[in-house]
Amino acid sequence: MSYKDLEIKKCYETSENRTDLLDSFYIPMLNQTVKYFRIAGFFSSSSLAIASKGVEGLINNGGVMKLLISPEISNEDFEILKSHGNNELNELSPIFKDFDIHDFDSDDHLKALAWMLANGKLEIKIVIGKNSENSLFHQKIGVGFDSDGNMLSFSGSINETAKAWLDNIEEFKTFKSWEPEQAEYLLGDLKKFNSYWNNEKKAVSMVFDLPSSIREEIISVKPRDVYDLALMKKYSKTKETSRYDISLFTHQREAVKKWIAYDKKMLFEMATGTGKTRTAIGCSCVLLKVKEHMLVIVATPQNTLSRQWKAEVDDLNVVFDKYKIIDGSNAKWKSDLEILLLDLASNELNNAIVYTTHDTASSDKFIEIIKNNKRNFTILFICDEVHAIGSAHKKHALLDLYDYRIGLSATPERMFDEQGTKFIRDYFGDCSYEFTIHDALTTINPITKKPFLNEFYYYPCFVPLTDEEQSKYNSYSKKIAYIMNQDDPDLDILNTLRTKRAEVLKNAELKFDELKKTISSLSSKGRVRDTIIFATDKQIDGTLEYLNSINITRSKITEEESASKKMGINGLTERQEIINQFKQGKIQVLVGIKCLDEGIDIKNARIAVLMASSTNPREYVQRVGRVIRPDNNKQNSIIFDFIVRPDDESYISILEKEGRRAMLIAQNAINYEEVKRMFEDSGVNIDANK
Repeated sequence: MSYKDLEIKKCYETSENRTDLLDSFYIPMLNQTVKYFRIAGFFSSSSLAIASKGVEGLINNGGVMKLLISPEISNEDFEILKSHGNNELNELSPIFKDFDIHDFDSDDHLKALAWMLANGKLEIKIVIGKNSENSLFHQKIGVGFDSDGNMLSFSGSINETAKAWLDNIEEFKTFKSWEPEQAEYLLGDLKKFNSYWNNEKKAVSMVFDLPSSIREEIISVKPRDVYDLALMKKYSKTKETSRYDISLFTHQREAVKKWIAYDKKMLFEMATGTGKTRTAIGCSCVLLKVKEHMLVIVATPQNTLSRQWKAEVDDLNVVFDKYKIIDGSNAKWKSDLEILLLDLASNELNNAIVYTTHDTASSDKFIEIIKNNKRNFTILFICDEVHAIGSAHKKHALLDLYDYRIGLSATPERMFDEQGTKFIRDYFGDCSYEFTIHDALTTINPITKKPFLNEFYYYPCFVPLTDEEQSKYNSYSKKIAYIMNQDDPDLDILNTLRTKRAEVLKNAELKFDELKKTISSLSSKGRVRDTIIFATDKQIDGTLEYLNSINITRSKITEEESASKKMGINGLTERQEIINQFKQGKIQVLVGIKCLDEGIDIKNARIAVLMASSTNPREYVQRVGRVIRPDNNKQNSIIFDFIVRPDDESYISILEKEGRRAMLIAQNAINYEEVKRMFEDSGVNIDANK
C-alpha cells in the first residue's frame, strides 16, 4: 500500500469521537510512512507519548522521524540563551524540569521512542523564538514520505500533544504530491521544515539539538528488540513472517536449498531479471530465522545499486537491527562501520546489514576495520555482479574471514582473465546454481501466468564502414598479423592495436544514419518511449544532440552523473533522479555507456539500441537484460543491434565474429529463424553454440 491507497480528506477537524483524528488520519498515514518530518509547537512528555502511539507503523516500516519542538522558557532562561549563543542548550536543561518520563501513559510507548532514538530512527531538535523572551515557536506542520516516493503534508492548528489530538478543537488541511494543484503547498511545507531544521531562519529562531541529559534519560529504558513490546505485538507475526519467510519462486527456493547444502558458499548464475537479489535476501533470512548473531555485507559495483538493494530489503520488510551505507557517499563511513561492529561485538545489536561498493570493500581501510573488529559474530558476504570483483585490486575484498558467501552474476566469467575467474569460483565454493535466459523465457511465473522474462525480437542492423574507416581497419589488421608472426610478439602492443581496431567498428560513422532511421521509425509509431541507447563515449554527445533536434526528452547516464550527490525534494541522487524520471515517462530515452550495463533495475525499459557492443558475452547479456525484465502491460521487448558489415572481402571475418555474438542473443528471440537466415544470406553460417 501507499498514501494513494488511503482515503485522505482535504481537511480534518475534531469530531465527537475523541480519537477520530488519530484513527482516521494520523495512524493510517504513519502506517504507510518511511520518513516523517514534524514541526510541533509545545514540548512535553505527552507530546512524545502521543507521537509514539502513531509511529508503531513507522517503526515496522523501518522508517525515520525528525521532530522539531519548542519548550516554554522563562525570561531568565531566555537571557542566558542570548548570552551563550546557539551551542549551550545543555546548560539550560532546567527548562525541561517539567519533563518526566513517568508521565508516559504506557511504558511501552516510552521504550518504543527510546529504541527509535538509540537506533537513529528519531532525531529531535529544539526551536526557540529569537525576537523576544515571550516569542514562541508556533508552527504546526507534518510532512510524510511513503515507500513509493509519494509525499503528504498537513498543516493547521494541531500540536504534537495528547491534548491536541484527543481533546482540543483542532483543524488542519492536507496536501498531496500526486495532486498537481496541491503540490505547491506541500513543497512550501517541506521547505519551511527544512529551513528550520537546518537553522536557516537565524533572524527569528535558535535551533538546538536535544540536550544530552534528556536524550540519555530516554535511551536508558530502550528495549533490545522493539518487537518484544506489547504495543508492537500486532506486528510480531507479520514481522516474523515478512522479515524471515519471504515468498520465493521455485527456482529461487532451489537456489537457497543448494546454498545451504554447499556450506552456505555459492555462485548464483541467474539471468538478469530473475530475482538474484531476492534469492540472496532469502538466504540471509535463513540465518535471521535461527537468530544468527551476524553482519551482512552487500557489495555492489556502484552506489546506485547499493541503494537499490536497500530499497528491496525494505520493501520485503526484512528488518535488521541496524543498517549503514558504507561508501564514498557517506563521509563518516569509517567511524560508522567501526561503531556498528563494536555494537555487534558488545551484543548491543544481534544483526546488522552494510551496503557498500566493490571499491570500498576492497579498500585497505575497510579491510582493516573488518579484521580488527570481527569478534563473536558471523559475516555473510554478498557480492553482486561478482565478475567485477575479480580484478587484481578488487579481489582483496574477498576475505577469508567471511563465514558465508554468495556471488551473484548472470555471467561470472571474466573475459581474457582465466586466473580472475578461477579465483572467484574458488572463493565462492566452486559451485553454482544456474537459471539462464532460456530457463526464464520457458518457465511460467505462477503469479503473472507469463514467462519470468519478457519475450523479445532481435533485429541486426548492418552498417558499412566508410573508405577511411575501412583503410584504418585493414592497416591495424596488417600490423596485428605482422606482430603475431614474430617469435616473441609484444603482447602490450598487440592488445593496443586490437583495441584500436575494435574502436573503428564500435564508432563507425554511418551508425548515426542507422540510429536516425531507427528512432524515426519508432517515433512515427509513437513507440520511442522506454528506450535505452547504449553508446560509446565518442557517440554519446552526437546521440544526445540528435534526440534534442527532434524534441525527444532524453538524458545520459555516465560516470559524470553522480551516484552519491543528493538533489531534488525526494533526496534522490542525481542518477536515481534521472532513472525515476525515465520510469515516469518524463524522459523518453536514456543514453548510457558502461554504468547502465550492470544491475540497475528499470523494468519499464522495453527497447534497446546497441550502437556499440564488444565481443564480451557479459556486456551484451547485461544489456539485453536491461529491457527484457517483465512489467505490467509491457509489450514484447525489442533489441536493435548495429553490426558492421564492410563492403570488401574482409567483411566475412568481421561478420563471423559479430555474428557469433548476434546469434547468442538471437537464439532466445522470437524471430530466431529470421535472424539466422539474414546471416546465411550474407554468406555466414553460424552456430550460436560454438
